[in-house]
Amino acid sequence: MIAVLHGLDELRLRRRLRAIRGDDADVTLLDGRDAKPEDILAPAFTAPFLAPRRAVIVEGLLERFESGRGSGRAPRANAFDPLIEGLAAGVPDTTALAFVDGPLGARNPLLRRLEEAGATVEHFPELKRGELAAFVREEAERQGVALRRGRSARPLPADEEWRRPREDDPAQLLAALHPNTLELARELEKLALYTMGREATVDDVDLLCGGERGATIWELVDAVLDGETAKALQALRFLRSRGETVNGLLAQLAAAYRPLVTVGEMLEEGAGAEEIGKAIRRPWPRLRDQAIQRARRLGRGGVLRAYEILAAADGGVKRGELRDEVALEVAVTRLLALAPRAGRRAS
Repeated sequence: MIAVLHGLDELRLRRRLRAIRGDDADVTLLDGRDAKPEDILAPAFTAPFLAPRRAVIVEGLLERFESGRGSGRAPRANAFDPLIEGLAAGVPDTTALAFVDGPLGARNPLLRRLEEAGATVEHFPELKRGELAAFVREEAERQGVALRRGRSARPLPADEEWRRPREDDPAQLLAALHPNTLELARELEKLALYTMGREATVDDVDLLCGGERGATIWELVDAVLDGETAKALQALRFLRSRGETVNGLLAQLAAAYRPLVTVGEMLEEGAGAEEIGKAIRRPWPRLRDQAIQRARRLGRGGVLRAYEILAAADGGVKRGELRDEVALEVAVTRLLALAPRAGRRAS
């Protein structure tokens, strides 16, 4: 058999791949990023060694044919004519050949030619927020983790109250913290060991599965607002490696500037610190005073410029003028440039 598995739902894709390869196969793994037709055909048409079946898994080949993706020029589809001709003749019954990739466009030239050669194509799209919560419940049941609804009830110091999760559903909280299915399955494994058979609450999820990500989001926001370049770029790289989307991070940054508009207006009107804290829902002295200091340093012009930078990044991505990663890094660099002088004066 010949199969193409592609998409961003990595867990379900990997489980399907496991089913295709089986437990009794002689496995050959190939890096498709530099594979040539003969590199694939040779193992595909070779009899299995000390096993009843052979599984040949090629990762990343079709992504080379996606326009605007990857480095360097994409190879011509006709360069893989020998591969298509060989596969069209039919691979041995003892061979399972699987091409594994990220999301592919319908116009991918090699994808269409593989279909013509008899390959089955299976797409595993990224799950949305509501679908992710449903997936968490399904996967939790699969792993024997019981989830119990209810508001967070663990004690927190007054100035840490802002960290308390607002969700009352552990599945929704976990889906918000980890938008990748493979990562969610791993987090549920940790949760199963942590709870040891008792019901898992939102506090369990927040303590065990959310601390690292939550702290890093705040590290990114704080570093950008305060002009701390090294910390901001380190947090940004970590968050991207954990599957955070560009749109999600741009939204987080935009949300961080929103209270500063209110603070600036109230400062101009002569409002006191306590009144400002209540207006922006940050009555805790440390967070309230931090917002006031940032609003003063940036001023109305700085906040407006920050919104212009974020809007330009978002628009560039949506219009296809900039790659997601480039747009985000440029936006963060420009936002950092708004704050350093003020940050040095404050220090």
